This record gives sequence, structure tokens and C-alpha cells, in this order.
Amino acid sequence: MVNHSSYQPFRRYQRFTAKARALVLFLVISQNLPFHIIDICDGGLSFRYLGKKIKTSKISTINLYYEFELIVGDLPVKEVSDYQLRDDIVPVRRKSLCFESLSIEQRNRLSFFIEVFTSRNLDEPIHQIRGKMAFPS
Repeated sequence: MVNHSSYQPFRRYQRFTAKARALVLFLVISQNLPFHIIDICDGGLSFRYLGKKIKTSKISTINLYYEFELIVGDLPVKEVSDYQLRDDIVPVRRKSLCFESLSIEQRNRLSFFIEVFTSRNLDEPIHQIRGKMAFPS
């Protein structure tokens, strides 16, 4: 019999917990709404929000901010999942998005965002460059 309690699915990208003021912003129903990023990686991110489910067709690109500063803009995305975390008076939901084709500049800015605005174990490398491990400075 296989013990599934220790099973962890393979992930293509290592995820990092976003710092408290790391935000994702996109246009929804003619309003710019910031949402708190839960975690992020080179492949995508997840964020939490309140209320009814946001329709995927309403999100085509996102912007990443730290506090009020735009760090990465116009990242193309598509939805991976959206589910309810808690059923309070106003439901709390989690949406996960994956990044679509990014330019080199967008990839570089995204890497910077991950290195600077996430919490992680500093002993773990986050990128492999040309066969050498790169550690955050």
C-alpha cells in the first residue's frame, strides 16, 4: 500500500511566498483592483481576493507592484484555477494564473521581482544559468 500523505506533486518551478505588500493589478469591470499575491514563481502566481469569482475572460494581462511602485507591467496570463478558501460573509477566493509568452525584459523584471519581493530560504538557489547555480546577492 502506498502512503499518499507524504506525496508531493512535481512542480516545474519553485514557488516563493510573496511579501505582504506585493500586489497584482489588472483591469476588471472598469476598475483597477489590487490583490495580494500569495505566491509566485517563474511560471505564474496565485493571489487572494474577496467576493464572487472573477471571470477569466476579464484578465489578459497583469501588472506586478510592490507597494505603489510598478515593477513588471503587461504580463500576459491565463487562468489555472480559482477556488473558495473560506466561506465568510464575503467569500475569500484564491486564483492561480500562469504566464504566457514573456519577452526577455519581462522575464528579467519578473526574476528581479521574485528575488526582491518574496520570502524564501536563502540557501536555496532560485535560478540555474548556463549550468551554474545563481544565488541571490
